[in-house]
Amino acid sequence: MVKNNKKTEWIKKHISDTYVKKSKQNNYRSRAAFKLKNIDQKYNFLSNTRNVIDLGCAPGSWLQVLKEYKNIKLIIGVDLLDFKSLEKVEFYRCDIRNSELISEISSKYNCKFDLVLSDIAPNITGISDIDQANFYELAENISNFCKFLLMPGGMLVMKYFLGTNYNDVNNLLRDYFKKISVFKPDASKRKSSEIYLICNDYKDNMLDYE
Repeated sequence: MVKNNKKTEWIKKHISDTYVKKSKQNNYRSRAAFKLKNIDQKYNFLSNTRNVIDLGCAPGSWLQVLKEYKNIKLIIGVDLLDFKSLEKVEFYRCDIRNSELISEISSKYNCKFDLVLSDIAPNITGISDIDQANFYELAENISNFCKFLLMPGGMLVMKYFLGTNYNDVNNLLRDYFKKISVFKPDASKRKSSEIYLICNDYKDNMLDYE
């Protein structure tokens, strides 16, 4: 009975959520679309983007936002989960750690990307040390992905749950990017520790450090 009450309460809150309502009004697949919009309102980068990869793209709301920009010529989505396809979006159902994914994208498109987005979150256990360690590992995997596909001067926007490993994650990313900012979108829930790391000016020749 207690579980049912909690579920009912969650549904009521979800339905009454401002951004859930907005997402339905604008035909976005989830409220997360407004997180990307909030980030862009602050940092103004989508209007200057040409090629972009969205990691953890399902169910596709960030891809929908990207499609609104005529200057963006190539949009690639990557996720372990399948979802309803979007016109003019290339989708790879794959783990970002798969080296064949990087090779295929590199050979097929023969270009570097000026923006990598990541709305990926590792499976949350509720045990802080484990969750933070998993986020650090995720940051390593995303950084490795960027090494091969992000152009010098490019940008990464990455989800992170603020915690004890923040300094370690920040220091890791600073090896790859010249400037890192922290931003919490209005569309993120207030009680959530969710933030986004805005990583600017990707350093040149990172593959030389292997």
